[in-house]
Amino acid sequence: MEHFFAAAQQGELRELEQLLAADVVSTADGGGKVNAARNPIHGRERVARYLIGTLQRFGAGITPYFAESNGEPAVIAIGSDGLVAICFFDFGPDGLRDLSFVMNPDKLAFAANQLLQIGGLPDQSW
Repeated sequence: MEHFFAAAQQGELRELEQLLAADVVSTADGGGKVNAARNPIHGRERVARYLIGTLQRFGAGITPYFAESNGEPAVIAIGSDGLVAICFFDFGPDGLRDLSFVMNPDKLAFAANQLLQIGGLPDQSW
């Protein structure tokens, strides 16, 4: 995952594509409250371009951290205002098969509270 996020943040399209399964799917839940893809994105090239474009447009000042959420490994994205996204992922033999982003502010507020209670967030003043 570290290699994956580094490639995405640096805009390394070909490197990122190599880490994705051919049939990868990415979904995002913005709850109609934040910008998020409304429909699932399918395929290695489309998902790679979507991730790079999203990070270039909205990723400034956001730091990813490994955490556990809903009992699963996840990557949490922390910005200046706190938790901005949770990414759940699934690997298969051909690479990353599924990326699910939670960006709905209501769900993130609940998750941030839960993560704070179990010590699953990096030290923040929020």
